[in-house]
Amino acid sequence: MVTFNSRPAQLPIWRLLILCFASLGLSLQAWAAPDARQSTLLVNNCAQCHARPDTGAPFMGRKEDWREAVARGEGAMLINVVQGIRGMPPLGYCSACTEEDFRVLIRMMAGLPDDSADSKGEQQ
Repeated sequence: MVTFNSRPAQLPIWRLLILCFASLGLSLQAWAAPDARQSTLLVNNCAQCHARPDTGAPFMGRKEDWREAVARGEGAMLINVVQGIRGMPPLGYCSACTEEDFRVLIRMMAGLPDDSADSKGEQQ
């Protein structure tokens, strides 16, 4: 007799996020490439709101959600992250994030290319 584990298989959150993005038809190659530490920061902080469509936060990788923010530029998005905006607290709860972490995570979530023209410290 064959028995099966009664618990459903659970995917690590990063695999689940990749599957979600792939199902939306988004290209992972166009995004900034987070390192392992930044991936952990993404999962533990950003994804708590930006991977849930019911929070009102722009959904990771969904270009139409990010259009207005992208139009203001990466520098303006960085200021919003640091200061907080609407329901997002200052630093997005990520006290361990550096400026470079925020830039990589912003680029990835907003679907900006890794070599964004705004990435060299533009302030608005």
